[in-house]
Formats: sequence, C-alpha cells, structure tokens
Amino acid sequence: MIGHRGKVLYGKSENKRCKMASTTKIMTAIVVVENVKDINERIKISSKSAGTGGSRLGLHTNDEISVKDLLYGLLLCSRK
Repeated sequence: MIGHRGKVLYGKSENKRCKMASTTKIMTAIVVVENVKDINERIKISSKSAGTGGSRLGLHTNDEISVKDLLYGLLLCSRK
C-alpha cells in the first residue's frame, strides 16, 4: 500500500515472483467482454485452438461453443 506521499506503508511478499497465468486469463476475459457484441455467439474451434494445451474444456477442431462458455472455461481454475 502506498501512502499519499508515495512512501510504501505496507507490503506483503512484494518481491516474490509469481506466474502471470491468472492475470493473463483475467485480462483476456476483460478484452473479450469489452469487445464482443453477443456473448451467446457461437464460435467454431480452429485446429490451432484445439491443439492448445492446458485447457480443461476438451475442445476439438470444428467444435462449436458460445463465447459465454469459452469465458467460463477460461476462468476455471488452472491445472496444477
């Protein structure tokens, strides 16, 4: 926490390095929500997207899914 004169008043693990995955997921969700016209729009999954590792949705090439469901999947807890 920074006080009114820019002096640090309190910090907790402020020098600890953290992975960016969760921040990246939240920022991606914000960009989508700010730019999509219809959250129920259905999207066809490309082979490149289907081949992306780490997803818990189990999407395959040419699957169709709504933007809403993709956002839900994006914000699920990451695999550990």
